[in-house]
Amino acid sequence: MSLSQFSSGRTPSNVLVNSWCNALNEAISTSATVCAEDLYKGGHWATAKAILDDYPIDLWILSAGLGLLHHKDNVVPYKATFAVGYDESIPLYSQEYVGKSFHRTWWKEITNRSIFKSKHPTSIVELMKKRKRDYYIICGSPDYINAIELDIINGLEYLVDAKKQLLIITSKKINGRLTTYLFKTNQNMAQWLRCNMLMLNISVAKYIVKEFTSKQLNDLNELSQKLKEELKELPEREVKKGIRRSPEEVKSFILKIMEKNPGISATHALREFRDSGNSFEEKRFRAEFMALREAKP
Repeated sequence: MSLSQFSSGRTPSNVLVNSWCNALNEAISTSATVCAEDLYKGGHWATAKAILDDYPIDLWILSAGLGLLHHKDNVVPYKATFAVGYDESIPLYSQEYVGKSFHRTWWKEITNRSIFKSKHPTSIVELMKKRKRDYYIICGSPDYINAIELDIINGLEYLVDAKKQLLIITSKKINGRLTTYLFKTNQNMAQWLRCNMLMLNISVAKYIVKEFTSKQLNDLNELSQKLKEELKELPEREVKKGIRRSPEEVKSFILKIMEKNPGISATHALREFRDSGNSFEEKRFRAEFMALREAKP
């Protein structure tokens, strides 16, 4: 099920939330389901599962389609994301909402309407209220952290000592009320951890979980500050700039790669394009890709 099926044209924001939640909840109730931990793919998720297997933690998922999921929840496959520029992106509704603030409204609505409400907490505030002594490492891209920031802020008061218990790992500045809990990642750390930028946040989380559990620590903030100091000495990462390509060259590349691999996604095509030493703006590349895919007989 893809959000793009529901948000064509100018669907009002409240109608989109209602129709999406109703359709997903009905599908989960009536269709064949899959365990959430088996649904997601890629290096980020493989690392998250490795952390779950290797350390005494519980794993929760920030889902743009279903809200807060436990890794054992049974769900249906879906396509929805807080990242901008995809067919299945949550719309911004820029005429009604400032910046990406609708994403916070969307998160609140889908967590409130979650089909799993009777089973477990379906928002961060509910989870923190129920497990006020637990430690929380929240790891995600800036788009996802933006969507859930109010949920985190509302949960802080329930923790016994939020400064010790909470760490947010992402690559950009966040809401001022959460800065105390931020571990900001950068490209130099990717070289240190021998991972790519897509896997950076989750790889940092894995390192912190390892340190925190193996040394039996009790203060995430202290560990975070110590690590920040150590990482200040990292050498600057060498960035190899790709050759800037024209729209015509991009179209030619996409057509060749589609011929070779008809089922390739825009994401994998872009990765192959850049890995071949080329450069072009991501949104424009995706637009060219979608236009060529739709034009194919």
